[in-house]
Amino acid sequence: VYKINDYRAGPEQRDAADQNFDFMFKLLIIGNSSVGKTSFLFRYADDSFTSAFVSTVGIDFKVKTIYRNDKRVKLQIWDTAGQERYRTITTAYYRGAMGFLLMYDITSQESFCAVQDWWVDLQM
Repeated sequence: VYKINDYRAGPEQRDAADQNFDFMFKLLIIGNSSVGKTSFLFRYADDSFTSAFVSTVGIDFKVKTIYRNDKRVKLQIWDTAGQERYRTITTAYYRGAMGFLLMYDITSQESFCAVQDWWVDLQM
């Protein structure tokens, strides 16, 4: 296991520990299981894609640094598990979040209808 400040740590881990930024935002991706939250995160943060399905257990995150108007903006993007059994764990991470991405699968009416339930969870 690598520590955040370990010289052997990968670029993502070093970026997570980097304190040189102008703004930092904690964002959460929420929605039903299997709607593509993890795929979206990997595509946005790492510009990568894999067709293999791996279910998120609990919660995971990636860090992406972007530049806007000569400012360095650090995004902590949290990927939550969509299964009901992890709901109490993932809702604990809502605290301190500055934005949410509510995701659904366009081929699944059930996941679309569940967006309202996820929205209600956010209101609590």
